[in-house]
Amino acid sequence: MYDSITYYMYRHVVVAGTFDRLHRGHEAVLTRAFAEGELVTMGLTSDEYVQKFKISREARSSFAGQNSTPQILSFKERKQHLLDWLATHGFMERATIVALHDPFGPVVPQSPHDPAQRDIEAIIVSTDTRARAQEINRLRREAGWKPLTIIEVPMVAAEDIRPISSTRVRNKEIDRQGRLIMPDNLRPELKKPLGRVLVGDEIIRSIRSHLAKQGETLIITVGDVATKTLLDAGVTPSLAIIDGKVGRKPYSEALKCLTRSHLGKQGETFIKLQSGPGYISDEALEAIRGSFTKTKAMVIIVDGEEDLLALPVIAYAPVGARVYYGQPPLRPSTKARDFEGQARGGLVEVVVTSEKKQEAVALLGRFT
Repeated sequence: MYDSITYYMYRHVVVAGTFDRLHRGHEAVLTRAFAEGELVTMGLTSDEYVQKFKISREARSSFAGQNSTPQILSFKERKQHLLDWLATHGFMERATIVALHDPFGPVVPQSPHDPAQRDIEAIIVSTDTRARAQEINRLRREAGWKPLTIIEVPMVAAEDIRPISSTRVRNKEIDRQGRLIMPDNLRPELKKPLGRVLVGDEIIRSIRSHLAKQGETLIITVGDVATKTLLDAGVTPSLAIIDGKVGRKPYSEALKCLTRSHLGKQGETFIKLQSGPGYISDEALEAIRGSFTKTKAMVIIVDGEEDLLALPVIAYAPVGARVYYGQPPLRPSTKARDFEGQARGGLVEVVVTSEKKQEAVALLGRFT
């Protein structure tokens, strides 16, 4: 049984929607509903409703699975996602899920003897569905019913500040948490090295030659192999980004080397955060940008995958900095000319220039 001692503003509230690809925006609305009401009726649009009201004529064939356009999940699937969410949060005994076959559901009587639920006191909506709630209240007044209190929940922003929506999740712009997802058509471009590929002894010769000529230079490594390679050569990066993996297999040598270095004695320079695979998190962007305002060297340990973080590093690093990241060998089927002849694996050395910064910013812009 739920805790009957807890006091709620309303005895009975309603929340409704399609709840396709249940995401963080949906969760904000649902959480508010259970904070306001002791009992919550959850209206879930039926498959028939989706066909009639949610899908354009051009997209209806995709709902039937006749092409590759992302489709709205079936009522059965969406209901199961809601049930899973309710079970996870301990709300099962307070919730009732009803199928919606029209835009107004159980809160507007369709006839004088309609069994619609008169005891519902409030409706929980997001900013973009407030107009529907106002229309519901107009119809309730016409029927002689008391209007519902409208409780509006602000839209939840994705990492690009635009609202999270099921459409954006279906189109693979963002995931259900609002994190930007790398578009499929961007993957081939990101395999192209952004600088010169160094292999074998070239790596150490290039680094030492540059240091001898330029003296103090900001050096950044992205990846465990790049970081360990430079540390083994006696070069401590100003910023090292690792994820404890090589080829998605566990790899601890880079972290061991960093811990043994003088950086290991500065605990505050080690930051742990989440990012990837396939997206760049806000906290990763903030940490990278902030690292270039500090005088101490910094290590970022990524829970996820650090592969994409070379882009914001190049975008935020000052002109003249050098960035090193791993470049896996291209598959034999890949045409070397597509990569300007740089088909070898090794470390990519990027000398940060205004042009390179613009290139990185342009690639980052394609995540939105």
